[in-house]
Amino acid sequence: MTARQSIYTIEQANALIPQVRAIVLQLAVEQRRLDSAHAEMHRQLDADGPQATSARGGPQEAEVTQIRDGMRGLVDHLAEMGIELRDMELGLVDFPGVRDGDPVWLCWRLADPSVAFWHGTDEGYANRRPW
Repeated sequence: MTARQSIYTIEQANALIPQVRAIVLQLAVEQRRLDSAHAEMHRQLDADGPQATSARGGPQEAEVTQIRDGMRGLVDHLAEMGIELRDMELGLVDFPGVRDGDPVWLCWRLADPSVAFWHGTDEGYANRRPW
């Protein structure tokens, strides 16, 4: 899978925030659905006891698989844009960028109004600095 754009300016990254925010929010919704479906599948299998069959858990397993596939598609969409999902809980993503001629990650999280931080490619979220 190749990224459509390998380097973003801060302006280009910020222009994509509405789209990226929608994807990250959808991932959060899907994660809650996945957790619920997974818990229901286990509840049903536990209720059936040792004689539980795979057919009994089939509908829940299919739902879990469908949700996971959908989530994978959302993450793949970000990756196709060259954007890395770093932490689903924080809604943390990195855009590849350049600062003073060096490759960096433009760092954004769901709680941020815009992309306003960066960190080196060998660093993480804890090392992010204002742009």
